[in-house]
Amino acid sequence: MKGVILCGGLGTRLKPITYTLPKQLLPVSNRPVIFYILDSLVKANITEIGIVIKDNEDIFRNTLKEYENKNLSYEFIHQSQPLGLADAVAMSENFVKDDDFIVVHGDNFCEFDLKKLIDDYYNSSSNCSILLHEAEEPQNFRIAEIKEKQVINVEEKPKSPRTNLAITGTYIFDKNIFKGCKEIVPSWREEYEITDSIKWLLDNDYKVTYNISESLWLDLETSKDILYINQHILSGLKKNIKGLIDEKSTITGNISLGENSKVYNSIIRGPVIIGNNTIIENSYIGPYTSIMNNVKIIDSSIENSIILDKCFISRISNTIDSSIIEKNCNIISQSSYRKTNSFILGKDSSLIL
Repeated sequence: MKGVILCGGLGTRLKPITYTLPKQLLPVSNRPVIFYILDSLVKANITEIGIVIKDNEDIFRNTLKEYENKNLSYEFIHQSQPLGLADAVAMSENFVKDDDFIVVHGDNFCEFDLKKLIDDYYNSSSNCSILLHEAEEPQNFRIAEIKEKQVINVEEKPKSPRTNLAITGTYIFDKNIFKGCKEIVPSWREEYEITDSIKWLLDNDYKVTYNISESLWLDLETSKDILYINQHILSGLKKNIKGLIDEKSTITGNISLGENSKVYNSIIRGPVIIGNNTIIENSYIGPYTSIMNNVKIIDSSIENSIILDKCFISRISNTIDSSIIEKNCNIISQSSYRKTNSFILGKDSSLIL
């Protein structure tokens, strides 16, 4: 069985960060979201993986260098326009060929054991298997209706859903799905919907089965979603100190401090992860904060936030909270008699004072 990760979405609800960084590469607990998906696929013995992207191949390739020496091979599949999930799946046909394959949305976080889904798929002799999850607001999701051990209908975000079983974005298909992708027409959104392709399977007497996950699953659409998953992963953080913490600093809770990183005269309350070559000086770093590499934080207070590489934060009197700060950002407070704010912001920036 092969794996396909769908990473062609535009990430519009995470702009302006996604102008320069695909949301599948946003770090949670200092690891890109896609790494958790790759790990789950490898754990399920899926080692041939196609990654569907629209552009940014260089960024993806550079990020995925960590996996080049592991028992894993991957190739990029280009989707020229974001024409829907069924179109993205159809783009993978040359990669998949006649194999069965598992599809995972690259912006989903799911802790369900994929090996169980795969084993159940083979034991049921089905043509498609869908991972479902009970949703509190099912009208916001693709929904499945089930009977006994099979799926009998799927809908694309119905206004009056008949069930609360959300389709999570993890599927297993055999090659027949490519027929379904080719037979459907665009929806009112002018996209080729994966639900229509699965409906085509049902209408043509192919067998569609399911698993219901009780594990954590979240579609990472907003900064709130990213920060929630960051909190969740950091909750399981283990203490790992490789850098220097001076005697004037106070450390509580579990802290991971990377190589060549230094903490001077600061308070850090875990769980907190700090990457390599980072300096924290005269500052407070509160729980659920992820700080990456080559960052410098001086005379500032931060909590429940994600700080990417090479940021410089200095003399910020108010706490930076629930924030995601892209790499190479400078946030500086300058002393003066006249209190002013000065900003250089890109399109779609969000600033709360």
